[in-house]
Amino acid sequence: MKLLPLSEAQLEGGHWRDEAMMAELDASDAIVFGAPTYMGMVSGVFKCFADATAPLWVQQTWKDKLAGGFTTSSYPSGDKVMSLHYLATLAAQLRMLWIGPAAPASNITGDGVEMDRWGYYIGIGGVGSVQPGAEPPDAGDLRTAAHYGERSARAALRWAKGA
Repeated sequence: MKLLPLSEAQLEGGHWRDEAMMAELDASDAIVFGAPTYMGMVSGVFKCFADATAPLWVQQTWKDKLAGGFTTSSYPSGDKVMSLHYLATLAAQLRMLWIGPAAPASNITGDGVEMDRWGYYIGIGGVGSVQPGAEPPDAGDLRTAAHYGERSARAALRWAKGA
């Protein structure tokens, strides 16, 4: 797994451009989209990235590639479900195969840490502020994300092995 962060430096005239990153994504077996939820939707930089995938839709470049998604916002609701649905819709438009959450049904681990406490079933949602000095996501949100990352990696290995 590799983290490929998006930033405003990749924007030119309001359009996302990073051919090297796109080549890495093209070569990958799975992509887990992550974006903060801001004003009820994914961030503007992520939306510019998503818009840049339109040629991939035409060429079916990412067809059958595994996909998943996560988001965070400053508030427990924070309209994260809107962002998660957007990420899943983007993957569906690109003809990707979606990986759902992986938290155990009981949500409580042996050490008392509550996983998937927000109950999103389409992706992973966490709470954490982007303000300087703010509290990071809690242990349960971080463990939920790690569990999801592990599931996504196992799925990608299994999918690639079958190819």
